[in-house]
Amino acid sequence: MKKYLALYTLLVVLAISAFGCSRCDNNTVFTSKLVESFLDTYNFTMTDSSGNSILEGTFRPKNFVDPEISGLYAVVNVVDSKYSSLLSMSGQFTGSLDEKNKKAFVNMNPKISDQNIFLRLDIINDELVGTWEKSGMTGITDKGRFKATKIL
Repeated sequence: MKKYLALYTLLVVLAISAFGCSRCDNNTVFTSKLVESFLDTYNFTMTDSSGNSILEGTFRPKNFVDPEISGLYAVVNVVDSKYSSLLSMSGQFTGSLDEKNKKAFVNMNPKISDQNIFLRLDIINDELVGTWEKSGMTGITDKGRFKATKIL
C-alpha cells in the first residue's frame, strides 16, 4: 500500500510540475486587473510649464515585478525644437507602480545619473496623467505635464 501511495504522490507532483512549467512557456504572470490594464500601449503628450505641447510619442509599460515596472517609449513628434534633446527618440524606462493608490513613478533615462526625466503619474481609467521633471546634478531644471491615453 505504501508503494502505491508513494507512486500516486509522485504522479501528482509530476502533474503539478508539468502544468506549472507549461504556464511558464507563454510567460503568463498572474497580476491584478489594474496591472493588466496598465501594461498596454499609450500615446503621450508632454507640455511645458505653460501648457504648450513639446513632445508626442508612444509609451509602453511591458514588465511588472511588484512593485517595479519597465518598458519602452518612442518620441514620434518634437513639437517644440527647444525640447528636442529632452528625451532620446526612443528608449527604455524603469519605475515603480503603487497599485493601491493607482500611481506610478517613472525614470525615462534610467542609465543616466545626471540627466533624468521623472514622471509622476496617476492612473485614471485608460489614461496616465501627471507631471514630468528634468533633474540634473543641480536639481530640477525644467518641468511640465504628461498625459498618456491608451491606444484602443
